[in-house]
Amino acid sequence: MITLSKDMEVGVAKIDSQHKILIDRINDVTSMGTKSVSKEETQKTLKLLSDYVVKHFTDEEAIHIQSKYPKYDFHKNQHQLFIKELQRIEKEFAENGPSPKFTLDLSHYVIKWIVGHIKSSDVEFGKYYKTAVK
Repeated sequence: MITLSKDMEVGVAKIDSQHKILIDRINDVTSMGTKSVSKEETQKTLKLLSDYVVKHFTDEEAIHIQSKYPKYDFHKNQHQLFIKELQRIEKEFAENGPSPKFTLDLSHYVIKWIVGHIKSSDVEFGKYYKTAVK
C-alpha cells in the first residue's frame, strides 16, 4: 500500500486531490495480490484504474495548457506511453486471466511509474505553476 507523501504534493489542489484518488485505485490493484479474486473483480479494478488514469491525465493536461507549461508536449507524451502500456496490460489480462504473477507485475509497474511520475514530472510542473500562475 502506498500513500500520498509530502514529496508527492504538486501544490495544485485539483491535481493533488486526483493523485489521492489515483493512489486509492492503485492500492485496490495492490490489494488484489493479497487475496483470491475473480476474473470479473480483477477486470473491474483494472477498468476503474484505467478510466481514472485517463480522466486525471486529461484534467492535468488541461491545466498545463491553461498555464502555458513549456514542457506540456513531453509531459503529455509520458501520459500517452503509460496509457499505451496499461492497454497492453489489459490485453494481456483479457488473454490470460488473473494470476498472482500478473497482479504482482501490474502492481509493481503501476506503483513505480505513477510514484516516479508524480515525484518528478508532476512536482516539477507544480514548481512552474506556482511561479507562472499568481
